[in-house]
Amino acid sequence: MAHSLSYSTSILDTFSILASFSPAGVIWDKYEKYAIPKIEDATLKIRGSLFYLKDLTPKQAEKELKSLDKIILVLNKYKDMLYSIDDKEYIHFKNVTIEFFNTIDLLHNNLMDITNVHASYELSINTLSKDWDSEEDQHWDNY
Repeated sequence: MAHSLSYSTSILDTFSILASFSPAGVIWDKYEKYAIPKIEDATLKIRGSLFYLKDLTPKQAEKELKSLDKIILVLNKYKDMLYSIDDKEYIHFKNVTIEFFNTIDLLHNNLMDITNVHASYELSINTLSKDWDSEEDQHWDNY
């Protein structure tokens, strides 16, 4: 993933696993044995690739962000459904899936930071504007 940071494969594979989730007890054991390792694997792949985000240009990050934005809307529906489940039988699945969602949120936030190349400037505008007009710094005007 170092050279091609397309997250869609890991996320969409996990999305297909989440789409087949059903709290019906008949198939739960088989589903749990299949789904949890797949979700954990996708989480690890995405977390491992976060290291390589620093190498992205803002345009590359924007491309990744656009594809991720389309998927996040659907994943948020699964997240809401998952939070509503309180049955202790599904607690391990719920924890693994919440960790996956948190990793996606972390990825999304990091991509947003990269695409906003002027973020540090925008954060300092307020301080700079106050400092620029202060009387005690007028001696700098002579330079």
